[in-house]
Amino acid sequence: MEDRAPVVPSAEQSTPVATKHYEGRGAWVLTAYGICGLALFGVLAYFFSDFIAH
Repeated sequence: MEDRAPVVPSAEQSTPVATKHYEGRGAWVLTAYGICGLALFGVLAYFFSDFIAH
């Protein structure tokens, strides 16, 4: 009986707070560069295919 954990009332138990994970600024910059790169690639592919078609 002596090695049992002490009983703590449920009102006193601390509930774990869910912490939000925020990405750093570098991740957002890389995401923006990736989106801009894909958009530029799409525009270049459009003009290249238009050039080939004519």
